[in-house]
Amino acid sequence: MPHSIGLDVSQKTTAICVVDTEGRRVWRGSCPTDPGSISKLISRYGGADARLGVETGAMTPWLVHGLRSAGLNVVVLDARRVKV
Repeated sequence: MPHSIGLDVSQKTTAICVVDTEGRRVWRGSCPTDPGSISKLISRYGGADARLGVETGAMTPWLVHGLRSAGLNVVVLDARRVKV
């Protein structure tokens, strides 16, 4: 099963959290907010079939297009509608 990855995006850095199918944290870290930098870490710690979730925001369109261009499976989440 693919890992799930949450991105917390800000202008300068993005926090990344990778969890397995059981919800256990596999890796947590941060990197510059750049699709290339994020893609490298996702490939390293999440694998090619990882599912990414990113909350809507001002930088979301630019970032999502860059991550999808890198072949990543990105889902945009509206925080007001997401239920766990």
